[in-house]
Amino acid sequence: MKKIIITAAAAIIMPAMLILAALIPRDAIKEKSLKSAQYMFEHEQFECMIDGVEGSRLDRYADSILLNIAYNLDSEYPIKSVMLSAYYFTPDHEENENYLISVRDDTGINRQYLRYWHGSIALVRPLLAVVSVCGIYVVNACIIVILFAVYAVLLVRIKEYVPLVAMAIALVMTRVWFVPMCLEYTWMIMLMLICSIATVVMHKKEMDGCYDLLFILSGMTTAFFDFLTTETLTLLVPLLLILWFMQYRDVSPKDKILLPLKYAICWGVSYVAMWASKWLLTSVVMKENALPYVLEHVEERIGGDLGLGLGQYITGALIRNIGCLFPLGYGAIGVIAFIAVIIYAFYRAYVYRGNAVDKRLILVMTLAGLVPFVRYMVLHNHSYIHCFFTYRAMIATVMSAVMIVSLITKRRYDRK
Repeated sequence: MKKIIITAAAAIIMPAMLILAALIPRDAIKEKSLKSAQYMFEHEQFECMIDGVEGSRLDRYADSILLNIAYNLDSEYPIKSVMLSAYYFTPDHEENENYLISVRDDTGINRQYLRYWHGSIALVRPLLAVVSVCGIYVVNACIIVILFAVYAVLLVRIKEYVPLVAMAIALVMTRVWFVPMCLEYTWMIMLMLICSIATVVMHKKEMDGCYDLLFILSGMTTAFFDFLTTETLTLLVPLLLILWFMQYRDVSPKDKILLPLKYAICWGVSYVAMWASKWLLTSVVMKENALPYVLEHVEERIGGDLGLGLGQYITGALIRNIGCLFPLGYGAIGVIAFIAVIIYAFYRAYVYRGNAVDKRLILVMTLAGLVPFVRYMVLHNHSYIHCFFTYRAMIATVMSAVMIVSLITKRRYDRK
């Protein structure tokens, strides 16, 4: 009963946060919004921070739309404006210029973006009363550093170094240092770290019975905050940590498969339900069925219109995403270094293989690590076009690989 109450409270609190943010008068954020709009206008929409390195590309296009929506929330009609998520748009200009025109001229709104909750606006709009978007980037960077530091300290205290090293390697390979420079990239990394911290704390306090609630809440908050970027991280990274901790628990062979499946279902159902609630509430508030609009964009994310065959789409999405990993993107040296790391991992797993390998844990970890690739294949159009940020879903893949190699060799070192 307590879990039901917490879930219901979360489902109410999150939209309420957006409505409260919408109640902030537009005049209170105009100065910082104008400064933010000028910054966006002065910079490229899709800028590679390192020339030729796709994994370093920023998406100021999406940030401009988010900030445009945040500015145009109407404090007189907060519920309606939150549901509609509208902003100013004209095809004659890029989105960064549209944002500048909207703030400078108070043009009003002419396009809706109702298929997402845009929950991050609950944080961004209040911050815009104090700092511009550059200040928000700095705040986000500090939060990510603090969250990782907390995660690291918690693991060091319980002498669990492999999950720490796995996360560190994964963040390096996905160039986490660029994440705070783009609002769109930030929220899932933050939520992933928060969920990971919660998982470690629950393990330390032996609160295994609360894992299902953790995944329910993480699924809901992911649907609330995410802009369809790296949504699987809040499922897979905590799940990998739980799988790692299972080696210290008296877990039956069957539960090593069924429990992760249960947690995945909790996450998936809550994610879909929270997302669908936006469409339902919008239909009620606007007195118009929002589902056809949503389905149209779902079809676009899957099918697209780049003139490629299905096979080209899928293989292209996979290759483009993998190609964004560090050190790939740095020419032949980067490719050689990447291949060398993979060969070394296979070498250690083969030569130093222990005798007491838990094959079920290895299997489930492997499946978890492969989920991002399934995502790339299903949403092949979206993953093909936006590989420069969707590739960070492979944080889970890299963590899975590091943990698997460690599990395979662990018993050998334990005997020495």
